[in-house]
Formats: sequence, structure tokens, C-alpha cells
Amino acid sequence: MTVRESFLLAPHTSFHIGGPVRLFVEASSAEDVRAAVALAHARSLPFLPLGGGSNILVPDEGVEAVVAKILLDNIVFDGDMVVAGAGVSWEAFVSSAAERGLWGVENLAGIPGSVGGALVQNIGAYGAELADTFAWTEALNTQSGEITRLTAPDVRLAYRTSLFKERRELIILRVALALSSTGEPNLAYADLARAQEVGVALTTPHELATTVRAIRATKFPPSSEGGTAGSFFKNPVVTHQEAAVLAERFPGIPQFLQSEGGAKVSLAWILDHALALKGFSVGKARLYERQPLVVVTDVGAQAADVDALACEVARRVHEATGITIEREVETFGDQEDKERSDYIF
Repeated sequence: MTVRESFLLAPHTSFHIGGPVRLFVEASSAEDVRAAVALAHARSLPFLPLGGGSNILVPDEGVEAVVAKILLDNIVFDGDMVVAGAGVSWEAFVSSAAERGLWGVENLAGIPGSVGGALVQNIGAYGAELADTFAWTEALNTQSGEITRLTAPDVRLAYRTSLFKERRELIILRVALALSSTGEPNLAYADLARAQEVGVALTTPHELATTVRAIRATKFPPSSEGGTAGSFFKNPVVTHQEAAVLAERFPGIPQFLQSEGGAKVSLAWILDHALALKGFSVGKARLYERQPLVVVTDVGAQAADVDALACEVARRVHEATGITIEREVETFGDQEDKERSDYIF
């Protein structure tokens, strides 16, 4: 296992932002992860796993930690069950499944990041989310040293969250998804229904994934336009009473009833129609002109620019609507107790 000191993290994030980490290692196996945890314990440093770097903001001053880039990258197909290493590119996973005619993740095509990160976040788009197909995962407990298998009830997948956001000592190694060779296209999302109406072929997982990527390309910036972490904010979930008040104040605001109660409100609509914030910028960070949930950074942008932009957007949304919005993107390292020293191996 190669250990690099003062290793710059910016090139390993989709924002292309961030200072150095104290120690950086690449983990291609469970034993590599164990060794990285042991190194963190020996140096009295926090341990941080890093996936595709697509949903994090690394501080400009860097991170005092041991960071392990998770590179477990094997994919095994066993009938309709697919088991992928946490380091597999999510896009590669979707493509592999679609090529085999397996349904279940095609609506999630085009989402950056790794399979492990997809589970942590319970990624969702175009009427689907990872929870729809999740079967089990194997995770290394950095406190006990054990590898445990967790199923759907254990992992508690919900809107853009999971057990792994609470239990930071659990490091995902493998993820199993139950796909189907006899599925049907999920065209619940309006853009997909419109594509079908104009004659776009959507009869196979490959065709649907290709169309989803094309739709995403109209709403998310290409890498040539700057760094981005995709949707930066979560759509807020409000009570039925709050939803009724918003509908009266802002006619036409999209709302979606939630099975667990309340309604999800379109933050993109609020940012665009209520606040006219498309293209709004602070420093070298801005809300994307085609989709204001997305933060885009120009060359030379700093984490401070992104943070200041996000804080100002949150302030304006709260002032206009009373809603406190949450970030989907996490500040790398904030979730760890820097005094922690309970790794046992």
C-alpha cells in the first residue's frame, strides 16, 4: 500500500476544489482499508473514505486525516443479481447492466460517482432511486474490524440518506442490487413521457439509459464548463399545511405527496420562478443557468466561494418562503470527530 503525504485532493473531486490531505492511500481490497484504518490509528488521525468525489466539498485548507480512495472495482453478474465493488464507477455499473438487458437502474444513468457513494446517498433521478433495487451490502466496521452484511431494513434508505451518514465507522465494500430481465420502462418522469410521445425508442434498458443521459445533458454542465457536484441542495419536504400555504403564495409551485407524510417541494422552481436566481454567483461559483439546484465553479474557484454562495441562497430561500433548505453536498471531513481514537486495528 502506497502512502502519499500532503496529497492534493482537488483533482479527485468533481468540483476540482480542495487542499491537501495529510496522508492519502489507495485501497483496492478490504485488507487495504484495514491497513489504512490502522495507519490512521497509529498517527492519531481521523480516517476518511473517498469514493468518486462527486458529492463532497473539500476545504481550501485541506484535511488533517488519512484518506483512503476506495478502488474495489469488480462486478459479478449472477442471473438478475449484480454485486459490485464500492469503487466501481456508477456509470460503468449502469452501462454493464443495460448491456445485459437488466432493468432497474437505467433511470439513474449519467449520475457521477461510485457505487459505494450511490448507496450512501441513495441516489435518485427520473422517477427512480437506488432503494428500488437494493438487496444487501457488505461493510467493514472500523471499530470492531468485522465485515458485516446489511440488508434494506438495516440500511434505512430514505430521500438522499442512509444509515452510512449516521454510522461513519461503516465502510462500504460491496453492494448487491436485484435487477430484472423482464422489467418495463419507468416513464413516470415527465421528460421521459414526452420523449416517448415524440417517438424516442424506450423499449430496452440501454435505450432508456441513453435517453436519460441526453436529458441530463440539457440540465447539467459538461466538464468543459467547470466543476460541479450535481444537485447541491435537497428538495425540501414540508407539512401538508405548509404545502398549502406555499401553493397559495406561489401558484404553480410543483409539489409531490410523500408516502411517509408531507409533500416534497421543487426547490429548483423556487430558485427560478420565485427568486430568479439562475446564474446567481458569489466569487467564482454560481447557480447553473439551466438548473439552479446545480452549483458550477470556474477555474480558480475556492471552497469558500461555494460555501458563501450556498449560505446566501439558503438565506434568501428562508426569507422568501420560511423553508430551511439542506445541502446534498457534504463538506469533506466535517462529519468526523477529530479527537476520535477508537479504531482498534
